[in-house]
Amino acid sequence: MQDYVEKAKAYWQKTTTLASQGYTFINQPRYHWLIRTLVVFLVTRFIVFIAAYLAEIAIPGVEGDAYYHVDRANIFLDVWARWDSAFYLNIIQYGYWFQPGYQSSVAFFPLYPLMMGIIEPLAGSYLAAGVWVSNLCLLGALFFLYRLTELEFGDAGAATRSIFYIAAFPTAFFFNAVYTESTFLLFAVGSMYFARKQLWAWAALMGMLCSASRIVGVIMWGVVGLEWLRAHGWTLTTIHRKESWQNLLKGLRTDYISLAIICMIPLGLFSYMYFLKHVFDDPVAFSTTQSAWGRQTVGPFVIIRRDTSALFTGNIWTGQIWYHIALDLLAFFAIVIATIPMWRRLGASYALYSLLCVLIPISSGTQSIIRYTLVIFPFFMMLGWWGRYQAIDRTLTIGFSVFLGILTAVFVNWIFIA
Repeated sequence: MQDYVEKAKAYWQKTTTLASQGYTFINQPRYHWLIRTLVVFLVTRFIVFIAAYLAEIAIPGVEGDAYYHVDRANIFLDVWARWDSAFYLNIIQYGYWFQPGYQSSVAFFPLYPLMMGIIEPLAGSYLAAGVWVSNLCLLGALFFLYRLTELEFGDAGAATRSIFYIAAFPTAFFFNAVYTESTFLLFAVGSMYFARKQLWAWAALMGMLCSASRIVGVIMWGVVGLEWLRAHGWTLTTIHRKESWQNLLKGLRTDYISLAIICMIPLGLFSYMYFLKHVFDDPVAFSTTQSAWGRQTVGPFVIIRRDTSALFTGNIWTGQIWYHIALDLLAFFAIVIATIPMWRRLGASYALYSLLCVLIPISSGTQSIIRYTLVIFPFFMMLGWWGRYQAIDRTLTIGFSVFLGILTAVFVNWIFIA
């Protein structure tokens, strides 16, 4: 008996020693980007998956011919195919189609469906492939965002808060769904990270993929271009200085190859336009079909005035008030206001990216701005920096988490969010 006790004590001591050594190893600052990102990803995705599942089985959903179910037998997967998800699933199974005046699949860019098709044989179904692509791209995006935030602020705490805030944002359930948010975010933040590290070929590759995932992705051409200018001593704030132009001329002489590589970023968009021209004889069919969704490019001021009026003239008791307009307008003004400290703290490229990411879509409608906010990573970088104040951190953590649960339940039960 005494020998058994001694062996048990030795085994326990060895186990605790190994655990302590393991904790010390992974808690080293050089592994924070890996461990903290994995923890944030696993915790937030687990909560979102569980919230979606419980909301689907506990709350009576909307029924009707328009409210489809891809896999009723698997609720964990089925809840992530809602609204626009049908277009991506249709594209991967049957290809693109276009008919002027109708909501056609050409409005949705090809990179995400292509990625779904690549892993579908491993995933077992197109729906499972979409969910896998969305979640894996989110994980990659969080890795890049952590490293980028740490690079800019030199603060691991700010980096951790940034990735948590974006993963727990009220509409972060779209990162799980068959939507392009995760894919776009991965390549946008990856392009910026490599640009800040002056790895121009990688920045261009990521930017090219970004422009193949959504029309707004083409702005990475200008964003990475501004970073190239900054790397060579030319910025918008020093445009009046002679030495700034001298630095630019020197950069053009010595690093023109990198600039030429950056100019390849729009090829993602151009390749899709070539396909549309070849198949449908309309290289901008993705824009032509927008009218079927009630979108017309009339400018942000006209849209904001129109939708603000609709918001205040609606009747909450008769269901005429558009609650999602309030969310979209709130997100829009938050981003616009935040671009000022972004410019001052992070630089013009970050502010330009954030501003264009909301101005381009809002030129034809406020719809879905609250979803598009997810890919505006500089906004979450700033929130991560401001979150060093305990009151702000607690407010964002609690507020985001509560509304993430609410909006997830709303989304899976076929109530429109964005």
